Amino acid sequence: MSPQAPILASNEQAFRSTLTESELVERLRQLPEPVAVVTHAKPDGDAAGSVIAMSEALRRCGKTSLGVLAPPAPESLGCLAGWNDLHLLGENAIAEAAQVQAASAIVVDTAAWSQLGPTRALVEPLLPEVIVIDHHLSGDIPSDRYVDTAAAATTEVLTPIVAQLLHHCVGSARFGPVIAQALFTGLATDTGWFRFSNTTARTHRTAARLLEEGVDQAMLYAALEQGDRPEKLALLERAMASLRLIASGRAAVMALEIGDFEQTGAREDETERIVDIPQSVGAVNVVCLATERRTDDGQGVYTRLSFRSKPGPGEVNVASLANRFGGGGHARAAGGRVEAPLAEALPPVVAAIEALFGPA
Repeated sequence: MSPQAPILASNEQAFRSTLTESELVERLRQLPEPVAVVTHAKPDGDAAGSVIAMSEALRRCGKTSLGVLAPPAPESLGCLAGWNDLHLLGENAIAEAAQVQAASAIVVDTAAWSQLGPTRALVEPLLPEVIVIDHHLSGDIPSDRYVDTAAAATTEVLTPIVAQLLHHCVGSARFGPVIAQALFTGLATDTGWFRFSNTTARTHRTAARLLEEGVDQAMLYAALEQGDRPEKLALLERAMASLRLIASGRAAVMALEIGDFEQTGAREDETERIVDIPQSVGAVNVVCLATERRTDDGQGVYTRLSFRSKPGPGEVNVASLANRFGGGGHARAAGGRVEAPLAEALPPVVAAIEALFGPA
């Protein structure tokens, strides 16, 4: 298997497109209204950008649409044009999602029921009037779908689709500021601002097109990446204090307990990018950030795992590692979940990482 090939979680199946690009555009034009646009719970820049771009494109085509996000979402994403048009679910997210008035739905940046979280209550009753648009090769939502695993981000998948949709509806393929900024946000954040190995020539061509439409990259970077709260810095300090090198210095592990969040006042979404920091050490090829969290009902505890790896000699496909812990993802970025407190969950993870490298 290629080191770039995604590894599927044990409860998912390989997903491939059931629609061509032109068929997808036609289906989007014919979807019954209102159309809900949803994504995975705890949305990142690509998820939120995809929801904003798709729902705005539908509105410009004269359709009634509503972008719906499940919490928590990074506060920084509030800077995006179109953010205020979204419906952000509250504390009773499942009940709220079930009450959203929609006749069809578009799911972006995931194809897995387990990742939808509360919005599954919105999506499932709408089958078969559901379309998935994604760049991950895994999922179990039984719907028509358009999947492009060569894309760096779902917004890279959406860029030509939205352009065609607008051309059919309004006679112009220009995006306008709301859509262009949303598409660029997903592209930039999912590639680490064009640093990660998923960045391709196609990615740069897509970015150039969006910049030509007036996206202010410097302003967007400052708003999304340079607006952290002091609480996140305090959480980062805790994470770095927990860091230990394993596998003879070829891997790094960090751990955050529930108490670290409570004592610093940091939010769960403020772990973003922390896992990338140890990769600055040349010898470190694999990083794991283990984060202890409460279940949605507040009655239990689980451990979320985030894995990263570097390309090059001796590269490790962390998706195969994540698969052992109830998850999956891409070769360089993957995640898993262990239904146990941090103290119980972490030792098997450390052992699995060390086994990847073998003797020093």
